[in-house]
Amino acid sequence: MISMIAVLSWPVVVFWLFASRTPATAVTATILGAYLLLPRNFSIELPAVPSLNKDSIPALAAVLAAATMARPMPHKALAPDMVLPGLWPRSRVVRILSIMMLAGAVATVLTNGDALRYGSTILPALRPYDAASFLGTTLFTLLPFLLARKYLAHPDAQRTLLVGLVVAGVLYSLPALYEVRFSPQLSRNIYGYFPHDWKQHIRAGGFRPVVFLHHGLWLAILFCGSFLAAMALWRSSSGKDRIRWLAASGWLFMTLVLAKGVGALGIGLLLGAMILFLPVRLQVIGAAVLAATLLVFPMLRGANLVPTDTALSLAEGINSDRAASLRTRFDNEDILLDKANHRPAFGWGGWGRNRVFDAEGRDLSVTDGYWIIVIGTQGWIGYLAQFGLLLIPMIFLGLRWKQLALTPATAGLTMALTANMIDLIPNATLTPVTWLLAGALAGRLELGRVADPADQPGPAEPVRRSAYTRQTRRHPAQAAALRQEAAACP
Repeated sequence: MISMIAVLSWPVVVFWLFASRTPATAVTATILGAYLLLPRNFSIELPAVPSLNKDSIPALAAVLAAATMARPMPHKALAPDMVLPGLWPRSRVVRILSIMMLAGAVATVLTNGDALRYGSTILPALRPYDAASFLGTTLFTLLPFLLARKYLAHPDAQRTLLVGLVVAGVLYSLPALYEVRFSPQLSRNIYGYFPHDWKQHIRAGGFRPVVFLHHGLWLAILFCGSFLAAMALWRSSSGKDRIRWLAASGWLFMTLVLAKGVGALGIGLLLGAMILFLPVRLQVIGAAVLAATLLVFPMLRGANLVPTDTALSLAEGINSDRAASLRTRFDNEDILLDKANHRPAFGWGGWGRNRVFDAEGRDLSVTDGYWIIVIGTQGWIGYLAQFGLLLIPMIFLGLRWKQLALTPATAGLTMALTANMIDLIPNATLTPVTWLLAGALAGRLELGRVADPADQPGPAEPVRRSAYTRQTRRHPAQAAALRQEAAACP
């Protein structure tokens, strides 16, 4: 009952946010708040309609609220709530990838009309009737991306998103630290269920926190993104704000360590060092290089060009149990890729049809990484469409960083998204927040260059290149005083 009330009352919160806050703040709070606070054990199941749950209901409510209550600013206005026109992208590449993702969902259904039999295990065929549900699910998945592309494209709006990630991480650290000490029990105590296997959350003589998310690994990568956002805000701030963001960075890093997500911690250390030591342009270029590597990773993996033996040797030197777990992961990826290549274009669809069974019907596979899940269920078309939407905007931002005059806010978002995308190699931690980050970067690419008013010459001044002229141009009172002094001279 509490779960139902929480999920169904969220649209009221969404409409209030759009009525009282800027669209950038409203979109950020709607998607991020729903992901962190709402339970996963309630959904509305209707015939031929995708599940209405904590992911889809907030996104649908945000679209309705934005259409009826948001007050978009003129396209060229430099304001925190500057928006792009229309919900559908204008970028040709983003349009093509979005259409591929939607059409691929239908094609997956139409190419899997056969039932699969493995001994006593029978996996049902996909019916044309299922196409509407698959298409709707894909569209619901894209809604946070489309909302972010429209409302979070401007650098000021992207700073709002960064601040939202940090504030959410700091506030969420309190219940997370409670669960570190007393065990993950908040979801059971409040909503009456535990989202995953309890044994997986006993780690290092203590507990791995979950709060209201799907798994402790999901929580760890959230803290990783919040930590990187705080680092980006620290690098771009001054005065007391700089001290606040530094304190938030330290607190979130401590929480990330205590969350006991080794992978997320390693990603945070790597990308945090990039934020600490590299300028904005190299951060964006570095994220673009990593994005391109991640995009082609399945191809490299399938061609045996990923050094799995080296990875196993390194893992063996650290911990034999982790090495055994990594070997199991690699073995499962091999058999799952082999099955995926039997239907490479559009995959095997849902209902576990992408998994590997023996002749007696026993399930032999373990699906961990999101990339292998997508290739198995939606094929290479689905993979390229989905991961292309998530990664290609970062690649283009790296190629066009100079023309776009990218800000630290955009660089911070690329770091947070890169962290999540790296984590999709071993885990399936794709969430609405991931799509929110990707949509904001796609919108920034579409928005183009945004001029800083401080860099524009005054109406009575010529444009000069000297640092002296730029300084006086940024301070009109000082420039006026200098002109008066010059006029007084003989």
